[in-house]
Formats: sequence, C-alpha cells, structure tokens
Amino acid sequence: MNVFRTLGLCLVLAAAGCAGAAPAGRPAVNHERIVFLGDSITDGFTYPLLVRQALAEAGRPVPVLINAGIGGDTAEGMLARLERDVLAHRPTLVSMSVGVNDVLRGVTAPQYEARVAAIAARMRAAGVPMLVMTTTVLGPTHAEADARLAAYNGALRRLAARHGRRVAEVNRLMARAREAGEDLLEADDVHINFAGYRVITQAVLDALGYPDVPVPVRQKVEVEPGIIREWRVRAAPDGSPPLDAARAAALAPDDTWHALTLPEPQPIAHWWQDQERRRGFAMSVDRLAGPAKTYQAVAAIDSPTARRVVLRPGADLRTIWLGGVCIYRNDGLRGWHPGRETVTADLKAGPNAVAIETGPQFFLSVAPE
Repeated sequence: MNVFRTLGLCLVLAAAGCAGAAPAGRPAVNHERIVFLGDSITDGFTYPLLVRQALAEAGRPVPVLINAGIGGDTAEGMLARLERDVLAHRPTLVSMSVGVNDVLRGVTAPQYEARVAAIAARMRAAGVPMLVMTTTVLGPTHAEADARLAAYNGALRRLAARHGRRVAEVNRLMARAREAGEDLLEADDVHINFAGYRVITQAVLDALGYPDVPVPVRQKVEVEPGIIREWRVRAAPDGSPPLDAARAAALAPDDTWHALTLPEPQPIAHWWQDQERRRGFAMSVDRLAGPAKTYQAVAAIDSPTARRVVLRPGADLRTIWLGGVCIYRNDGLRGWHPGRETVTADLKAGPNAVAIETGPQFFLSVAPE
C-alpha cells in the first residue's frame, strides 16, 4: 500500500498524546503479554495476527497476544467486562479499540469520553499501561456518523495526553489512505477489509515502537494449536430436544453422519472466512450437513495418561459434552474468537468421547492445563 511508510512514524509523532514515542525498534513498554480490547474488528483478530507475523518476520520479540474482542461491543460494555476479559489475563499492556458501535448507537461525545476515561482509570489503578487506538473510519452510507467520530478521536487523544498513554493513529492513517484512493472497508461500510487491516497494523506497530517493521503484504496463517481435527457431524433432527446426559451419551454416528476434517481443505472466497478456516475453525458445517438450526458433532480425544486439560471453544459452539457430562454452555456474550472462555476438564487415559451442539461454524481446541 503506497501510503504506509510515507505516513507512518511522522503521523504517530505528530498526534496529540504521542510525545515521547520510542525510536525505531525500541519498544517503550513491556510487550510481553498484550490484551487487545475491542469489538468485532478486534474479535476477528486479523490485525493482531498481522502484528505477530510482522514482528516474527522482522526477527523482533513476539509477545503473547490475547483477544478480548466481542462483536457489537461499546465502551460501556467493555468497562463492565474489564476484570473478566482483560485483567484476568495479567497483561503487561492493554490495547483499546472502541467507538464505532458507540457512534452508530448515538452515544454522545461526552458520554463516550466519560466511559473511555473510566476504562483508562481502571487500567491505571491496576498498574497496566494502555495503547489507545483511535477509531476506524466509516463508509459513505454512514457519513454523518463518520463525521461525529472526530469528537470521539479528540477525546481519545486528550485521554492519552493527560495520562501519558501511546496513541495508535488508526483513524488518521485510514483517512489519509482513503483520500489516496484506497478501498479499506467491506460492503457494509463498517467492517474492515484486508487492506484496511494492513493500515491498522501499521498504526499499531508504530505506536508499539516498531515503525521500521514492514507490514506484511500477504497473510501467513497457522493452524491454532491443539485443534480437534476429526469429527462426525449431522444436522440435529427436526424437533429433537437439546442434548442431555442420556442423549449425549447415546449419540452413535452411522452412515447418515458426515466426516469433517479440520482444517477444512477447500478455500473460502471471502478472505476473512478463509483466514478462520486456515486457523482450524469449522466454517462449512451447513454446506456439509445441510441447513439446520442446530448441528451435533462427535469426536474423540486420545490421551496417553489421565490428565487435566483446558478446552478453548469459539465461534457458534453452544455446548460441550465430555463422557456424557455437560462441561460448557455458551451464554452468547463472549465473542467469536478461540478461548473466549476456557474450560478445565479431566481426561482419562485412552479415548475420551466428546459431543457438541453448534451452529454452522465452530472452534474447539485442547491444551495442557
């Protein structure tokens, strides 16, 4: 993208609240464990993945990156879940991206400023540094809301200046790229396409103290560790009740069930859906098993010994049954990303039967405790 390095550090240094930005390649804060707090633009995790790829390819230290995004969330919602979704991970840095849902819901600039200030105050009380991301842009169908984001971004820059926080100048870089003719948004004029995520990645790298690290041109996606690869799947029979212990234990796949191997081998046309496919999400259960409100799937976890593990659900996974016992129910309020919640479970030596109920897309991985 031709605007990247010509806009980079000069905009970050010029932004209000960015005084004292670190020289190239010299991080100003502890990047060891970064929690990304945000809405769907964060929940999909593209820009943190690109940040990680950029640092790895440049031979720089790669931090642990933790997703704390929930689609549709606002500053008020993020404030309410800081303990659960942010501080519980013991971050050394919190990156905050918030504002688009607030402006689309008519939150006033003073209300927004008070809520982001409360988030910053809680982080300050916990002794956790923050990186403040200005908002993404909105497209022509949301032109009035896009104009009102100027007041939001002014509030974010004042907040950063007042408390000595770093600013990732997402909005300025996206606005300049848009002026240069770049297409940065999906068709809904809200969500970000891959080109837009590259601009966000540049802003974050600059603010982290890595203005000399190139933004990847192509994304390299790795399978998430510990995914359960082999499943048998079916559409839940019409009118069938949700699983209980007896029904879960009685599930016995026959030739009407469909084999599902993850990662799915067939690429998906939309770039973000394909990103998630490549990470090990089941993205096409409905195409495999036919349309349905709910799907059932079974698998086995082979364990060499009796041990305790952590399960990481994601996407539209609704329940997990292990050995006929329900160990997880999705309350629908935690986001899409893997590990939106963690579930501790005890495996026996040998095969352990797993059953799930899900929508057409799910994720599940297993890791040592």
